[in-house]
Amino acid sequence: MLKKYFLAALLVLFSTGTSLNPAWGHVTPNVRLHTTREVIQQLLPTGKLFVKEVTLTSEQKTRLQALDNWDTRNDHFKFYISRDENNRLQRVMTTMIEFTRHGPLVMAVALDANGKVQEVMLTDIQMEPLTWVDPILKSTYIQEFRGKDSSMSLTLAPKWKKSFTGISQSFALSIANSVKKSAQLFDLLFK
Repeated sequence: MLKKYFLAALLVLFSTGTSLNPAWGHVTPNVRLHTTREVIQQLLPTGKLFVKEVTLTSEQKTRLQALDNWDTRNDHFKFYISRDENNRLQRVMTTMIEFTRHGPLVMAVALDANGKVQEVMLTDIQMEPLTWVDPILKSTYIQEFRGKDSSMSLTLAPKWKKSFTGISQSFALSIANSVKKSAQLFDLLFK
């Protein structure tokens, strides 16, 4: 009888997603670095704000999947749009999730009316990879995306290869990919 209850308890533990479940063994708690409100205030400081939600069509997904750096696990995006008093587009901000072996990174990317990157912020990350991403955040790496567009390269400059360890380099490339994907998405939907 005791064996029966022990097996039932074990089954409950494995089915509830606890750390005993092998599928969840590597997931660590999420760390929210910036709220949506903070991100909007910093990345879209002026103009009238609008929100646009987009679900990609099958044609749009096909166009994105044709690019080397895209997967379309997520086909729904929210854009925060800043327009001037004449209703001209000033900036567009979206968040992009980049999936890594150590959990997702969520990047907020603001682009100007021409699709050039203006600012980038990491908003969410799992606790474990924060250790490897911290050197990136403390460097000027993220500022180097300013002025780049959807044609940006996804290679690390030699100075970043010297500055970051192997796993930090991997996260730097993941950050770059999320920025590039944001610019590609802007081109697809706003140009």
